[in-house]
Amino acid sequence: MAIQFFSDEILYQSGLKEKQAIPPVKTRSVLGDIGHSTTASGIELRLLPPYIKENNTAPVLFFPGKASLYCLVIVVSDANNQLAGGFDLQGFPRIGDHEHLPVNKTIYYWQALDKKNKPPTQIHAFCSVVKSKKGLRQAGEIISQVKDDAGYKSLTGTIASMAAKATPLTAALDIVTDMAKIVGKYLKNVEDKPLGSIVNSYTVLHGDFDKLGISRLSYTTPKVNFEMELTVRDKHREKQQGGSLLGKGSKREAVENIVTDLIPII
Repeated sequence: MAIQFFSDEILYQSGLKEKQAIPPVKTRSVLGDIGHSTTASGIELRLLPPYIKENNTAPVLFFPGKASLYCLVIVVSDANNQLAGGFDLQGFPRIGDHEHLPVNKTIYYWQALDKKNKPPTQIHAFCSVVKSKKGLRQAGEIISQVKDDAGYKSLTGTIASMAAKATPLTAALDIVTDMAKIVGKYLKNVEDKPLGSIVNSYTVLHGDFDKLGISRLSYTTPKVNFEMELTVRDKHREKQQGGSLLGKGSKREAVENIVTDLIPII
């Protein structure tokens, strides 16, 4: 049976009521229209340690109820350089209830190398924590099987053309969904439903790249809490505001020199 990554029981749900309407904003931002988002000089999305509230493993006698867990990450964007799409799979043994997965990593990184490089207008990030029924397999073995899959090879061409064809948001989300299903085929001896999954879109139109500096983002599912940090740099707007919101020195330099270790899809 295929892994149900997108089951309503485990997927992050918005806190907004179903029929609640968001009133239009009539006042203009001090930074201007959404066009300012297109001047971004750097964007980073970082996954912080997921918090396992419940691992689906009850303690028995001398066994403390630890579990072997996989963490799958898939990111797709329409950036025309650097990381257009990538995925990562890691395994973690002996994780108990109320423990964090030891993950703190950049899952998306874009930096303007010159004035011709346009920032992404949409970034889609998927993260899922899956319990293994047996011992963990080597992640490298699973990744090799995924890269040899015919469906995976077909997706690489679609991702490569995202920026050129101005791929609609729904089509980009379909790529993330299809990629998750392909990886799921090669995750053997795991539970049919993950402990938790999130899929989130960050777009220019929604204003996700308007706020400069680091924004902490929290997503709660019944058994796993996810947190991310979205960092937006814009040298033009920073000058207007009198300097970087991230400060000077080593902290600023560290942000500019981060390289994601996700495996490029193309």
